[in-house]
Amino acid sequence: MKLVKREGKPALLNFVPEGIYYWVLNIEYHIIDELERPREIATFQIDIGNAKRFGISYVNDRSEKEFPPIIHTAVIGSVERYLFTILDQCARTEAKHEKPSLPLWLSPTQVRVIPLRPEFVEFATKTASQLAAHNVRADVDDRDESVDKRVRDAELNWIPYVAVVGKREIEGNLVAIRRRRDGKQYNSTVPELAESVAAGTKGYPSMSLKLPILVSQRPGYKQIG
Repeated sequence: MKLVKREGKPALLNFVPEGIYYWVLNIEYHIIDELERPREIATFQIDIGNAKRFGISYVNDRSEKEFPPIIHTAVIGSVERYLFTILDQCARTEAKHEKPSLPLWLSPTQVRVIPLRPEFVEFATKTASQLAAHNVRADVDDRDESVDKRVRDAELNWIPYVAVVGKREIEGNLVAIRRRRDGKQYNSTVPELAESVAAGTKGYPSMSLKLPILVSQRPGYKQIG
């Protein structure tokens, strides 16, 4: 009861006969998803049955073998449960007529660089490489498509930052940013953009881009020009 009071949320207590399960205490945390269904997202168990079954033991201070209780904890549940909560939140956001987004650290591509014309692809690639050097997953949409279509595709792929480069940006050594989360458009230097991504991903795991940096080099695409 102390645990229920501490949580301060509705709880269902279910008592079962002793010996049916391997645990003596099983706590499950549930959320109500966007479709108003209960979903378990985390669990905590005190397991008294599996130590002997799997030969997990220790020797106590009296030189006697003992089989200890095992604590099972899944604070955010398994990977698929965590992804479910992320996508459920996206569904809630979309239901409010707002743009859904993956967390910045989890987005496969964090910055999509779009050159206005073929002659700007080299600068765009250099920009993406500079961002990659700062642990930012950046790629270049160099496909033979209109700028509007490429920006639209970036939107459909929920890419957090779209950076457009043209003659003006090259001359000023800048990128024109369109930020997904709030629709803000502004100019930025590459180091400033890298700092923004770093601030939004601080404390989270980091992994490099696992696809070719040029979108045209991915299956089914054609290079610009």
